[in-house]
Amino acid sequence: MNNSIALQQVSKSTVAAIDPRLTSNCGAILLDDFIVAIDAGMRPFAARIFRETLEETYRRPVKYVCVTHYHQDHVFGLSPFKDVTLFGSAQIAENLRKSPDWSSQAFERRKKEDPTAAEWLDAVEFIIPSVLFHQRMEIFNQDQVIEFVHSGGHSSCSVYGYYPDEKILFSGDLIFAGMFPFAGDKTCDPEKWIATLKTWLTMDIDHVIPGHGPVTGLDEVHRQLEFLEVLKQNTLKAITAGKNYADIDLPAVYPVTEHARWFADKTQRQWYKFYLKNQ
Repeated sequence: MNNSIALQQVSKSTVAAIDPRLTSNCGAILLDDFIVAIDAGMRPFAARIFRETLEETYRRPVKYVCVTHYHQDHVFGLSPFKDVTLFGSAQIAENLRKSPDWSSQAFERRKKEDPTAAEWLDAVEFIIPSVLFHQRMEIFNQDQVIEFVHSGGHSSCSVYGYYPDEKILFSGDLIFAGMFPFAGDKTCDPEKWIATLKTWLTMDIDHVIPGHGPVTGLDEVHRQLEFLEVLKQNTLKAITAGKNYADIDLPAVYPVTEHARWFADKTQRQWYKFYLKNQ
């Protein structure tokens, strides 16, 4: 097994970890005295390698981990970081407690569907971040500052990070770069998601480290915003016409691949439900 995780240098003090063993992207800000990691991925063994690679490469400790939201591909890997300060939005605690992903039935089902999961699922621990914040949080190191914002959108607990010194945005799953985004979480708020992306377009951003897909920039934010706005229009049209959620036309911005079909179905269901209630 490869005992390191490739770290993509995005700017002087930021890196992205894009590795299939993590399942979702992770990242880090290398402050002068310590490291702030963004998410831990899905597999504890991969998260451990991610941490070891960071600390061995940059010769400073991981002091904080931002948990961008509660989905399993971002939190199942937290156990190798349980000795550092984990933080997220105030909403994440409730979402984690209500998530069906943690049931013994869900674990057994995953092992049956993917026999290799048995090799790492037993190392997964239920961990709620010890520091929870409302709206905004900042981390300082000398004259350096990282900003974190509880935006909601993709999920009700979604958080993004921004390092203004180097114009780097850590979007979490508010961006699925170059692919059909999963917008079907039961707590997804399309209006907050759209508003967040519009806010980003007013900010000084050179690079976006997404929750999934390659490192990108504001062009991808524009594309994802177009997708969300067209999906909103099509959802409202379907509701007005008395149609079912399955009749919502999906935007042509991203192809619906075989992998994305489940995303698409969940997304149509959630957006129909949301706008039926909030139109």
